[in-house]
Amino acid sequence: MSARPVVVVASPDRIEVEMACDWLTAEGLEPVPAPSLQTARREVQSRTYDVLIADARFAFDGDLQSVARSHNARGPLIVIGGDKATEARAERNGIFHVGRPLDQALLLCHVAMAIAEGRPPRRSPRTVIPPFEAVVDRMTGYIIDVSNEGLRLTLPRSCTLPPHFALRIPLIGVSLTARRVWMSAPPAGSSHAAWCGVELYQPTVRAEQTWRTFVGTVSGR
Repeated sequence: MSARPVVVVASPDRIEVEMACDWLTAEGLEPVPAPSLQTARREVQSRTYDVLIADARFAFDGDLQSVARSHNARGPLIVIGGDKATEARAERNGIFHVGRPLDQALLLCHVAMAIAEGRPPRRSPRTVIPPFEAVVDRMTGYIIDVSNEGLRLTLPRSCTLPPHFALRIPLIGVSLTARRVWMSAPPAGSSHAAWCGVELYQPTVRAEQTWRTFVGTVSGR
């Protein structure tokens, strides 16, 4: 069995399915093409998967959303296409949405976020804090919430981060290696640029203790 995250891609547009599958494969994921509603229903009912990407007509009009939920309650859904009403419906239900034509970077960003969302809940609570300056892969960013296992950053909008990077907090002299879990644009109207979810990557005992002390101090625990 493959250890790669499995992503079902369900759309009546075969070219779109092939294109999305190529992008996912290049990211080290395992795509499962489903070019018909019948195939999509069979796939979500018969296999374990991490993310379902589905055409809006399949997801809502074809009730694929309900079928998928009944067999994989934690499996995240990304809806593609549709109109403003589709987008609003997705937002109301906490579902990721991307428009057409598909944007590779945006779709892959949503997939990364969906995989992170579908994982078991973090072991400790996340606390929002006043922005705290950090040096992130030689760029200046700000930590905006923390937990014992990781943090969320706000970064310059045009920045890109490698999968693993150095994170330094100059004020308290903490240096860590971090792993990027997801990146996204913040909600409309936010004063932030880009958001990035981060977890500590193989910290030493000393680094983890230092980080937890920082978390306890800034969150008032």
